[in-house]
Amino acid sequence: MTRGSFNSLEILMKSTAVAALSIGLLAGSVGIAQAAYTPPAEPLSIEAVARYDAITDVVIAPDGKHIAALIAVKGQKWPVISIWDTSDLSKKPIWIPSETNRIIQVGFFTSDKIFFLTEQPLIINGRLDFTNKLYYADIDGRNIEEPFRLTGTLNKDVRDAMERGISATIFNSDLYDNSKVLMSTVDPTSFVQKIFELDTKTGKTRTVATGSSEFNYLSTGVDLETGEPMIKEQVDPVNGEYWYKIFIKDKASGQWVYQAPLSYVLKDRKKISILGYDTDPNQLVVASNLTTDHLAIYDYDIKAQKFSAEPLFASDKYDIPAVRFNIDHAAHKTHIFSVVVNGPSPTVSYLDEKWAAVQKSIQARFPGQNVYISTNSATRETGVVTVEGAALPPQYFLYKDGKMLPLGSSKPWVDPATLGKAEFVTYKARDGLDIPAYITYPPGWTPDKGPVPLIVLPHGGPWSRDEGGWDPASWTQFLATRGIAVIQPEYRGSEGWGHKLWVAGDEQWGLKMSDDNDDAAAYMVSRGIADPKRMAIFGYSYGGFAAIAASVRPNSPYKCAIAGAGVSSLDRIGNLWGGSHIQRDIQGHTVKGMDPLKNVDKANIPIMLYHGDHDRQADTDHSRMFYAAMKSAGKDVEYHEIKGMWHTLPWHVEWHEETLGYIVDFLKSPKCGLID
Repeated sequence: MTRGSFNSLEILMKSTAVAALSIGLLAGSVGIAQAAYTPPAEPLSIEAVARYDAITDVVIAPDGKHIAALIAVKGQKWPVISIWDTSDLSKKPIWIPSETNRIIQVGFFTSDKIFFLTEQPLIINGRLDFTNKLYYADIDGRNIEEPFRLTGTLNKDVRDAMERGISATIFNSDLYDNSKVLMSTVDPTSFVQKIFELDTKTGKTRTVATGSSEFNYLSTGVDLETGEPMIKEQVDPVNGEYWYKIFIKDKASGQWVYQAPLSYVLKDRKKISILGYDTDPNQLVVASNLTTDHLAIYDYDIKAQKFSAEPLFASDKYDIPAVRFNIDHAAHKTHIFSVVVNGPSPTVSYLDEKWAAVQKSIQARFPGQNVYISTNSATRETGVVTVEGAALPPQYFLYKDGKMLPLGSSKPWVDPATLGKAEFVTYKARDGLDIPAYITYPPGWTPDKGPVPLIVLPHGGPWSRDEGGWDPASWTQFLATRGIAVIQPEYRGSEGWGHKLWVAGDEQWGLKMSDDNDDAAAYMVSRGIADPKRMAIFGYSYGGFAAIAASVRPNSPYKCAIAGAGVSSLDRIGNLWGGSHIQRDIQGHTVKGMDPLKNVDKANIPIMLYHGDHDRQADTDHSRMFYAAMKSAGKDVEYHEIKGMWHTLPWHVEWHEETLGYIVDFLKSPKCGLID
C-alpha cells in the first residue's frame, strides 16, 4: 500500500475541523434579553414528518446505466421501486410496487439484477415479531424471485428457518464473479451462521460454509476469487479472562491459524476491524486503535502477523473507521478508493484525483452541507450525489458527464429556510470528561431573546453516535420549530468518538452515562439557552432507557421525561445484547449500573412511555413492567402501546403520526409545559 495520498487526508482533517466550528455560529456570550422568543406560527407538522419520503434509498448500478430508488406515489399504500435509465432521465421509469408488504430497501446485485427487502410480520413462540424478506428481479422488474425458493433439501431447510424468523441477508456481493452473491442466515436460538452462494443467473444456491455456536465468519474476510470465507472470529476464556480471537485460514495447508496481533482481552475492548484484503492477498487492511485513542488504518501482514510500522491514514482528532475499495472484476484486483473520517459529520476523502476534484466542486456549491457520493463500481464514471444537513432534508442528484442532474428531495414539502440552525459543541462533564454534542436551535432564535425550553435527546445504542446531518426521525427539527432547543449529548459509552469516551460508559448505565445527559442540560442553562424550569429528556431505545433512568434519579433537572421503546430492567436485558453471540459476549458484560425497575420508589417526575407491540429488540415487556410498577407505586406515568410497530426505522406513517401526537400532547400538558 502506497502512502502518497496522505497529504489529501491531512487537508481533509483541516477542512473537517473548520466545518466542526462552522455548523452554527450561535455560541458566545449572552447579552441582555431584548424581546422574548416567539416560536414559528406554523411548526413542522406531524403530517410533514410522518409521511413517506418522496425519494430515498437511491443507488446506482455497477455499470452506471441505471439508478434505483424508493419513491412515494399517490394512490400506492407503500413506496414503490423506481428504476431510471441514466442516459435519459426524462424517460418513464420502471415501477415495482408491492400490494402486500412494504419495500424498505433496494439495491443492485449486478448491472441487470436488483434486490429488495420487504417487511414481514410474523409470530415466533407465540409473540408478535417481524422479519425482512429478500427478493431479486431483472432490471425491468420481471422474474421476481426469492432466494432458496427452488426445490431441494437445502432450500427447504432455509425456508423452514425463514418461517421461524430467520431472514437471509447479503453477506458479500463483491466477488470477482459478479453473477454470484454470498448470502447468510443466523439461527436466533443457536446463533449458528450459514453462508450460501446464490447464482443470480440460475437462482441456484450452494452451501459455502457453516459456522458454530463458538465462531462466526467475517464478511470482509472472503476470498473474492473462490467465495470461501477465510477469516473467523470467536470468544474464548483464557486464564479466567475472555479473549476476542481471530483465525485466518492458510490456503496451502487448509489450517486455521490464530492471529495474536488481531486478538485482545475483551475487558480492554480495543477495537480491531478487518476491512478487507489489500491488493496483495497476504495483506489485510485493518482499522485499529491498539496504540491510539482514535481508529487509524493499517496494513496487516498475515504470514508475518505484523501491522505496518506507520498507519496508512490517521487523525489525532477523529476516528477513521473505514475505507472503500475499488473491485476490479476483470483484473481480479482490489485497491483502496476512498477513506471515511468520523468528524462531527462523516466525510469521505477520495484517493482518485477525479473524484476528489468532483467532491471539492460539489462541496463548494453547497457550503456547510454534507455531500456524499456513491460511484458506479464497474467504471467509476458516474455517481449518485446526496446533499443533506441538520436543516436540509436529503437531496439527490445524478452526477454524469460533469453535470449534476436533480433527482429530487426526500421532503420537498419542507422549506429549509423555516428550520432551526445547528451547532456542534463540546462541554465538560462533572468529572472533567469532554463530551461532544449537537445543538439545534429554534428557528430565528438569537441569544438576546433569552432562554427557551430544552429537550435533552440522547441517542440509541448506546454503542452508536449522532452524525450531525438530517435527523432520520426528524425529531430535532420537529421540536425546534415548536420553540424548543434540543441538545444531543454524545454521552460516555458512545462509539465513534475515540476509545476513551467509548469505554468510559462501561457499567455506567443510569450512572455517569446519565450524569452526562444532566450535564448537557446544565451546560445549556449556563449559556443562557435553556430555561431551567422548562427542561425535559426524551429518548428512544437506549435513549428511552436514559429517559426512564432520569425519572427515578435524585435531583432531576427535568420537569418530565418521554421514553420511546426504552429498556427498564438491566436484570431482564442481561447479556442479550447485540446481533450475534459474539457481539453479546463483547457488549453484554458492560450493561451494568442503576436498574430503574428496582428504583421505582424514587421516581420524582412525570414520564410518558410508548412502545411498539412488535418490538423484540428492546422488548415491549420493558415498558409494560415499568408502567405497572410505577402505577402500583402511585407514581405519575402514562403508557401508549403502538399496534404493529417494531423497533427500527423506517416506521409506518401511522406509527409516526401516533407517537408524534402523544409527544406533542405530553409536552403541552401541565405536567411538562414545554409547549405553550
